[in-house]
Amino acid sequence: MSPVADFTITPLHPSPAEAIQLQDCSNDPCEIGIAWRAWDFGDVSTSVGPSPVHRYAAEGTYEVTLTLATFDGRVTSRTESLRVSVSQ
Repeated sequence: MSPVADFTITPLHPSPAEAIQLQDCSNDPCEIGIAWRAWDFGDVSTSVGPSPVHRYAAEGTYEVTLTLATFDGRVTSRTESLRVSVSQ
C-alpha cells in the first residue's frame, strides 16, 4: 500500500514576500514510517523536512509539490496550486 502524501499551506492566499508555512500531514498506512520529504515550491526553490517556510518574490500561480519516501522505499507525491497575489 502506498503512503499518502498530504500537506497544509498557511496562509492560503499569500502576497509576494509574505512567508508561507507548509506542514506535512502525510501518513504511511503500512506503519513503516516516512524516511524523507522533499518540497518543490514551483519557483526553482526546494527544501526538505516536515515544515518548511518559504517566500515567493513575485505574483503568480505556483505548483507546490511534496514528494516523500518510506523506509522500505515506497515513494509518492502530491501537488497543490498556490496563487500569490497582492490583491486577495
